[in-house]
Amino acid sequence: MNKKISKYLPHIVVLLTVIAVYQFAISKTIDLYFENKQLTSQLAKVLTADEEIVKLNTEVQYLKKQLSEYTVDSIKNKEFIFHALAQFCKNTHVQLREFPVESVSNKEDYIIETNKIVAEGQYGDLLKLLHFIEFQGKIGRVSSVSFYTVRDHKKQKDILLMNIYIQTLGEVL
Repeated sequence: MNKKISKYLPHIVVLLTVIAVYQFAISKTIDLYFENKQLTSQLAKVLTADEEIVKLNTEVQYLKKQLSEYTVDSIKNKEFIFHALAQFCKNTHVQLREFPVESVSNKEDYIIETNKIVAEGQYGDLLKLLHFIEFQGKIGRVSSVSFYTVRDHKKQKDILLMNIYIQTLGEVL
């Protein structure tokens, strides 16, 4: 019987050694491999989320910048609008017929102030006025424009008029 045991003993020792090596080294390596794979995928998700947060913050800053151009502050009030338009009209053939009829409404955290202006002039000059209001003078956001003619019976000619609605924003205090 000793010969039989000694015949199988190297096989048993090798088998026990393989089981021990697997148990103490290889199984832990395999577990760490799968844990590393899982953590890598979680990290990729976090990095993607961080990139999205940065992208959204950039977009919010851009929108705030756009919104601030139409925000009412201590300078951009009725008097500022009047002086800016009067200066423009001095340099062109546009006349102001009516000046800001103001309407104010509250929307959540903002006050929306709407001013109606009626201007008289030639079509090209009135378009220049629109461009000045929204882009050069940064007076406010042009929310609506309408053109119409009125007959001047004294001069026997039609006069082109333009209604402009300008909106500016202010924060509720």
